[in-house]
Amino acid sequence: MNPLRPLSLIFALALLSLGAALYAHPHMYLSSSQEFVWKGATLDGCWIEWTFDRFFSADIIQGFDSDGNGTFSAAENKAVYDGAFINLKNYYFFTFIRQGKNRSNPAGVSRFAARQNDGILSYRFYVDLSETAPGEIALAVYDYTFFCDIAYPETGAVKLSYDPAQVSPRFEITENRDYPVYYNPLGAIDDTTVYYQWKKGLQTFYPREIRINYGQ
Repeated sequence: MNPLRPLSLIFALALLSLGAALYAHPHMYLSSSQEFVWKGATLDGCWIEWTFDRFFSADIIQGFDSDGNGTFSAAENKAVYDGAFINLKNYYFFTFIRQGKNRSNPAGVSRFAARQNDGILSYRFYVDLSETAPGEIALAVYDYTFFCDIAYPETGAVKLSYDPAQVSPRFEITENRDYPVYYNPLGAIDDTTVYYQWKKGLQTFYPREIRINYGQ
């Protein structure tokens, strides 16, 4: 895993618009939807789509929709990718994969696209899962610094795209209390400290895993 580095400047600029009264973790909010895709009986990957809060959305749209036409051209999309997304490789793209006790993160993502709808920004990208072992896999999307509060939507959080003649996948979303995340609720806007043990003043959250079983 790569060493931690500061979040990109665009995150800090976006969050400053929230005002000093919100100097407490988390500082931004997004919802994450997942579409798992099979090729035959093999799990190929997962589309992940993030929908951001209105504050962060406004800053990215204002900063990168250069012509103000409400869509991101290919050049504008690349600018978003370079200026407001790819630094998240240092935070494992907020994507955590587990098979049994083996945990990993995507080395990269592909097919990134940004779009906006009525002032709300979304990112969509693809995570390759083709090298994972068949049977059962868990995927969780969260920020272990708790700088960002990431939630799954109440409906439509998970979609399974497959050929029922080839595979019969099923899923559940469950809290995994074996991997707690500790954070400072009063952390400053530039605080991305990772805490590996609880200490006084820290709060705890437990990541919610999407557990997929795709045995025949």
